[in-house]
Amino acid sequence: MKEVRNLDEAQASWNTVYHAKEGFECQITLRDEDEAALETRAKKTMVGILKSGGVPLRRRSYVPEENHGNSEEEERPEKTYLDEDGERRCNLKLKNGRTCGSPVTERQGKYGPFWSCPNYKEHAA
Repeated sequence: MKEVRNLDEAQASWNTVYHAKEGFECQITLRDEDEAALETRAKKTMVGILKSGGVPLRRRSYVPEENHGNSEEEERPEKTYLDEDGERRCNLKLKNGRTCGSPVTERQGKYGPFWSCPNYKEHAA
């Protein structure tokens, strides 16, 4: 009988899903005991994925059953994205109809962490 081992959960983990240029849906999970080291590895991994022709796969977020059929909720785009250099940018629309694209910074707010855009006053309502 095969022995089953209980593995301890890593201190930090990072997970992403993308489409490889060959058309496959791929998933990568990185684990580390050090959050800063994991962040560095994740950034290098994202740059490598993009250089190899990989495209981020934007999965729809969880929508509770009572909201199914509400197409406005299901089609909402992600608020941020990573550019080809691995820098996080704003993906919200501006009043003039263009996508913002400004670099964003992670900040701590009353309700937890959020991405802050320097052009937030120009975002469309």
